[in-house]
Amino acid sequence: MFHVKRKLQKDIFSIKVRDFIVSNEFFKLYKDSETGIVWTQVGKNHNHLSYYQSENYIPHSDKKGLLGFLYRFSQRLMFVYKRIILMKLLKQSKSVLDYGAGDGKFAKYLEKSGKKIFTYDPLKVNSSNNINLTQDTDFQVDMLMMWHVLEHIPDLKKIFPKILERVNKNGFLVIAVPNRDCFDAKYYKNHWAAWDVPRHLYHFNHKSLLNFMSCYGLSFVFKRPLTLDSYYVSYLSEKNKKSYFPWISAIIIGMISNILALFSSNYSSSVYVFKRD
Repeated sequence: MFHVKRKLQKDIFSIKVRDFIVSNEFFKLYKDSETGIVWTQVGKNHNHLSYYQSENYIPHSDKKGLLGFLYRFSQRLMFVYKRIILMKLLKQSKSVLDYGAGDGKFAKYLEKSGKKIFTYDPLKVNSSNNINLTQDTDFQVDMLMMWHVLEHIPDLKKIFPKILERVNKNGFLVIAVPNRDCFDAKYYKNHWAAWDVPRHLYHFNHKSLLNFMSCYGLSFVFKRPLTLDSYYVSYLSEKNKKSYFPWISAIIIGMISNILALFSSNYSSSVYVFKRD
């Protein structure tokens, strides 16, 4: 069985990264030599939720202006893309849970096609479809989706098996995560926005994610790129660098990243589908 220790051994120092959104604190990242997972070092009294409480954190805010408009426009495009790549699995699944659903917009989009989607997000307890997993102990689904959620979970060793219990046998787990081996990560280094410390506590590449899932009895089904992420992440990274023309550089770097990924498959982020055997 794979184990992520609460305090992983500091095997290999990887990089030191600043929280550019909330605190301006620096956090050290270490690579665990056994698992290949890079993890963010936080203090014993770390208040994880406090680092989400900022208007600058777009997924949990209604940001105005050009960036907010472009974010919402690209979000709608990605909703269509996600539905297309998951269409076959959605038809096979009688019940679906969007875990870490945020504002629940993707769930509402899928419901327009007639599919009932349950949601869970500890920050959005008043959502009409939101499941109270602490009370609904027997609640299980045929498909559980985690869109850029896995990297946020404190104490992965303790929480992930509990999440997996919500997936029926032969059910599907959909995971989207950033890829630390992509070109934009190597180009921006400690300014790469997808480090997103300390909100991102774990940082995967393709190999470490597959190894992690296989140790929990999950079989890899397929992987698809999230190509728009490279442009968005590159823009935020340019903002971290205080670039004068962030959009121009972001388009160039994002495009280079996607072109190189055609040969390496190291896209800025990807969605993976696994099956619980």
